[in-house]
Amino acid sequence: MTLPELALGAVVLLPLLAATLSLALPHAARRWVGAVSAAGTVLATAAVVSAVAAGQVQELALSGHGPPLGIMLRADGLSALFLAAAAVVGALTTLYAAALPWATGVTSDDARAGHPAFWPLWLGCWSGLNAVFVSGDLFNSYVGLELVGLTAIGLVALGGSDALAASLRYLFIAVAGSLLFLLGVGLLLAATGHLDVLRVAEAAADVDGAPVVLAMVLISVGLALKTALVPLHRWLVPAHAGAPGAVSPLLSGLVIKAALFVLLRCWLWIAPEVAADGEAALRVLSWGLAVLGAAALLVGGAAALRQTHLKPLVACSTVAQVGYWMLLLPIITDPEAGDVAAGAVGGAVALALSHALAKASLFLAVGTLKEIHGTDEISALRGAGRDHPVLVLTMGLAALSLIGLPISLGFLGKWQLATSAVAVAQPVVVLALVAGTLLSAAYLLKAVGPLLVEAEDDEQPVGPARGGLGTVPHTAQGVPLALSLLTVGTGLLGAWTDAVLGVGAPW
Repeated sequence: MTLPELALGAVVLLPLLAATLSLALPHAARRWVGAVSAAGTVLATAAVVSAVAAGQVQELALSGHGPPLGIMLRADGLSALFLAAAAVVGALTTLYAAALPWATGVTSDDARAGHPAFWPLWLGCWSGLNAVFVSGDLFNSYVGLELVGLTAIGLVALGGSDALAASLRYLFIAVAGSLLFLLGVGLLLAATGHLDVLRVAEAAADVDGAPVVLAMVLISVGLALKTALVPLHRWLVPAHAGAPGAVSPLLSGLVIKAALFVLLRCWLWIAPEVAADGEAALRVLSWGLAVLGAAALLVGGAAALRQTHLKPLVACSTVAQVGYWMLLLPIITDPEAGDVAAGAVGGAVALALSHALAKASLFLAVGTLKEIHGTDEISALRGAGRDHPVLVLTMGLAALSLIGLPISLGFLGKWQLATSAVAVAQPVVVLALVAGTLLSAAYLLKAVGPLLVEAEDDEQPVGPARGGLGTVPHTAQGVPLALSLLTVGTGLLGAWTDAVLGVGAPW
């Protein structure tokens, strides 16, 4: 067994074993387990990503049996990029949580010590994320999604009594999405006789298109619930806004990416192989999801503009950003797309990776400001940039990427998606991108602008810091800043990310 193959299993097993171990340890020791397991998971991820970047798809047949009898782990270019995003956001957020226990939730005993359940839940969630990203078959993707969903619901509940209603709503949505997804997977198994994604794609061209199309409808709707696509988004804002400071960045930056990854896997590998009699129906489905994506840009943007507090505003921004990813679908299902499809996929993936970095950075910065001043009300934080320039700079850099300004990764993604839409004569997609960009600029300016400006008649400084935090720790400033710098700096890696994405791609 080679090192990359060993690492392929380690990215799933290391955080899972750490989650199990942390249950048997006292609260203080759990932070050390989290930090050590994060370092090991990052190293394992680096080994997988470097091997895939060298041009070789990595595969590991567990127990020595490949499909259809055994479980196959597989890492291609798409897997490698999402694994890398999970490693970066996960490791830096773990550092933040380990250094600042108050950000992991509240207990009735000592709010400053954080919640002891954070570490087993978060490490279990990380294991589920990586399991989704390296799963070679649809059923194990379902298992990974379930692990991600259940642990994410538990993480939301750590926000205290105010977050219980949001976590319960999240539970109902997650269960409904999982049932629809599982029904779709069952239909694909009945129609093709396989669960392995590559085998399902091969068989889909030789079977009746109707059951495969119906399966794609069920899978798409189920995963749309999990990604909070409008109008299935009402659970997201309360969950993300009410979660603890170290949980919100994980939910927005990583958790919803698991469902997006599986959606991309199905539409890129299975949908193109559907028999000719099902192509028209899939085309209609792709446009339906794209229309909902355009609606998400408008609905999420308008909701963000109405917010008076920072965390709900950033959460509403996630509702809007989900819409960008759906604009990809009518491009890749266009029969005239050809090589253009690869550019569109590269743009959508770049937007997803940019969103992971920028949203994690924003939520960490906003959570720190809320902890310092006891509120995230925008009017109460007016002029906060004077006392906390690093945190406000962090928010500004993250906003640049979410808006899509050069040279950020967000700009790269929007440029690729827009040029692909122009190439296949789909101006509606371009208009949606422009409208989403203008709205994002408006609500992010509303969030960051007042923090930079202090009115001349303001005699009172920004609200006093809460007693427990005192001086803002370097970790509370450095981790969000590092993520925001990455979301801007990675815009220079466009050629590399496109090359990695092409490894094992279906085009």
